[in-house]
Amino acid sequence: MAESTNKSADAPKDEVGLLEVLRLLIATKKARTTSDLLKYAIQYHAPEAEERLRVLEAENIPVDLAFDAISVHLRLLAFKKNSELLAGCRGQKAGLILPLPPHLPELFLPVAEVTFLQPTETGVHGSLHEFSDRAVKGARASRAKAQEMHALVFEAFREGTSLYVDGAIADVLEPKMLPAGIKLIAHLRPHRNPQDVSIQLGDVAFI
Repeated sequence: MAESTNKSADAPKDEVGLLEVLRLLIATKKARTTSDLLKYAIQYHAPEAEERLRVLEAENIPVDLAFDAISVHLRLLAFKKNSELLAGCRGQKAGLILPLPPHLPELFLPVAEVTFLQPTETGVHGSLHEFSDRAVKGARASRAKAQEMHALVFEAFREGTSLYVDGAIADVLEPKMLPAGIKLIAHLRPHRNPQDVSIQLGDVAFI
């Protein structure tokens, strides 16, 4: 049986992101048993997946069924967590810092008073063009507008306990410039970009 590394509290993850990793490992035959899935969940520091997989391993559930079970479990948890975050933003001013995945504006627009901020010169693609056209543009203007917000939503990469964002976005998220009590909500991307810088923030929620 796989042993826990006891590091799950050090670097909380978006555990739904683990599903794509496990799917690839199963497809490439690198994970052949539920015990293998458990081992990778421990390495990923995914406590919810680890707890569920330990039960499935003890019950000798085959790997494909175990994957299906934790997929449903983790997606339900993510749905409940996201619903709570969105409820907390209802009726409040939310700054969505572009670029973001296209589905995120669709989540916040129905519930919050959304302002789009585009501090970087990076172009946006596809359906995000609509939001870019009405965004507050430029680092200085975005920093000023961010001070009026109750929540800021941004994209980041996480490695261990460190968050990385574009340098211009880091300027907008500078804690000294933000109002007390502002909600910081990050959507994690799977890769680090060349222009990313490390940023030290307080409490950050993940969506």
